[in-house]
Amino acid sequence: MDLPFKQGRLLIFGSLPRFLLEYINQKFHKISKEFLVVKNLNFFRKATIPLFLILLSFAIFVYFYAIGHGAVLANANLQNLKTVIIDAGHGGFDGGAVAFDGTVEKDINLNISQTLAKFLKQNGFRVIMTRESDVSTEDTEDSKISSKKKSDLKNRLDLMNDYKDAIFVSIHLNKFTTSSAFGSQVFYSKDDRARFLGEKIQNSIVALIQPENTRVNKQATSSTYLLYNATIPAVLVECGFLSNRQELEKLKTKEYQNKLSFGIYCGILEYFKEYKDGSQI
Repeated sequence: MDLPFKQGRLLIFGSLPRFLLEYINQKFHKISKEFLVVKNLNFFRKATIPLFLILLSFAIFVYFYAIGHGAVLANANLQNLKTVIIDAGHGGFDGGAVAFDGTVEKDINLNISQTLAKFLKQNGFRVIMTRESDVSTEDTEDSKISSKKKSDLKNRLDLMNDYKDAIFVSIHLNKFTTSSAFGSQVFYSKDDRARFLGEKIQNSIVALIQPENTRVNKQATSSTYLLYNATIPAVLVECGFLSNRQELEKLKTKEYQNKLSFGIYCGILEYFKEYKDGSQI
């Protein structure tokens, strides 16, 4: 596959997912020292993307090829792997927000989380998921919904606190009374590292797929139980609004879910690029 760079060409081989093939097949131009401008009407709108993200994408494609042909990481040591806890919001009895057409938040959360987990695992991360199917994590015998939700959140928090060297990324969707609201937004725990992680994730999503998004990240309040009580860097990514008809249609597609996963993934890599020493996390 041929890429039309001004300075040389890069050939990528292997059987890759369609949405990644589309990404690598874009026309890159206006290369400068720090930025590339990417324009592709069928995949991304015009956006200025840090060169790191572009180079990172190439590494992912090459890595997919290696994984598909039986390559393994040399000197793999679980103790040295960076750990990411992925929390697919809601699940089981708790569907989360529901769109006007009946689309349920929990299902999209899980799809995005599972793809994000694949990206991370294929790049050498240790991934812990709070759920891997349509289940909740509560263990109470109380049949009250409020009691089940409380138990579910407590168990997710306990899991988070079992990994002192990890980061925690919770995937959710938003809903608002005003249908014009759109775009991702990240909430972060009271930790400078969490704030930094949130910035990297939001900037990555905006640069890759939501150039019109001007939403500002916010520190979580006591109403966000998991983040407020987190003891490790923790963020909650609201990937979009189910209440916005245009955004809802995109959120329902696997292609857009994959793009969101990739954007979050790039943000996580940017974060770990800053904190290369695992002892700092």
